[in-house]
Amino acid sequence: MNKTMIIAAAAAFSCALVFGQGPSVVLQNHENSTFYFVVDPKELAGLSAGSPLMASTVAGFFSASGDGSTFSALSPQAQTRLAGLSVGTHLLVGFFAQPEADDLPVRVLALQADNTVGERYYGVFASPAQLTVHRGVGRLAQFARSGAADASAAGTTSETQAAAGGQVPDGSQAAAQVAGNQPGTVAQGSAPGAADASSAPVIASFAAADDPAVFTRETRGGFAVLPISESRSWKQTGTRITSVQGAVDSSGLKLVLNVPGGFSQSVSYFLYVFDTRSAGKENPLTLEIEPLARADRGACILWRRGATAPRLLGTVKTSETSVEVDVGADELASGALVGAGAAPTIDLTAGWYDKALGMWEEFYYTTFAGPALDATR
Repeated sequence: MNKTMIIAAAAAFSCALVFGQGPSVVLQNHENSTFYFVVDPKELAGLSAGSPLMASTVAGFFSASGDGSTFSALSPQAQTRLAGLSVGTHLLVGFFAQPEADDLPVRVLALQADNTVGERYYGVFASPAQLTVHRGVGRLAQFARSGAADASAAGTTSETQAAAGGQVPDGSQAAAQVAGNQPGTVAQGSAPGAADASSAPVIASFAAADDPAVFTRETRGGFAVLPISESRSWKQTGTRITSVQGAVDSSGLKLVLNVPGGFSQSVSYFLYVFDTRSAGKENPLTLEIEPLARADRGACILWRRGATAPRLLGTVKTSETSVEVDVGADELASGALVGAGAAPTIDLTAGWYDKALGMWEEFYYTTFAGPALDATR
């Protein structure tokens, strides 16, 4: 054996001693609440942290039944070493058990394990959350508040990011984004003034400084998820929504989008209605709101997957700074929104169509946990 081979063999033997247990990474909790996490859960096999399906798939993972026994706990301000990892990329999914919160922030990280560098360190922070999960639901059943009502009846998992898959003209889709927006739940009941859409309660608001991290662009040549810095239409007239109002009561469904910058005929708003969420699951319904569909008149268009043609839904009123949609109780009772499911979730986006370029750009805002819209009333 020559000298070169002896040196190489010695180096390989040394590496085997150092890395015989596989590479490791160090995880640091920078918050004052316990972080519960799992690495490479089999239910999320094949999912990457940057996938457009990440938010909806992870939300489905948490909402599925389970006792939470697979989660490891990392105490506040503590760190832990994850040893014995195979070389490659690993998916870490976890949530912060904030004591006073009902919606718990979720973090999804791609951990890179290899033998080419020293130990890699990863810090986890609660804000901005990539999505939130409801306390006491599904795999978080053991985290229900003591003495509280059954958490499973409190609502569905809500998300700040949502996956694509909506049925809209030219096949445009909404993409998952880390926007930092907080989720809302469409109000139900007979709150005073709910019959007047403009007085419906605010269910989400968005700061002027909050820009989405990414957006989607669709042309005849393809579909892409791109950084917001590459958008041609972000902050054009009508793309910036500042707040959303909504309610469902005995008079029907009310929804108001407040857009102080006014509207353009190039802008539309989309509500992608999902009955359930899972990898590859498409939404059965999409509501497209065109504030200036014809001159100064607006329209709400219902796109149903599999239908031969869309239909108009409800009535739309457009002012200088808001667009209001009113779907009457009779129209709901007639089955206009059948297929929405018993506990739908609804993604809200703003879209801009550049007719000259034949190009859609779409910007995700938030996801609502909605009422049973397809029920006969």
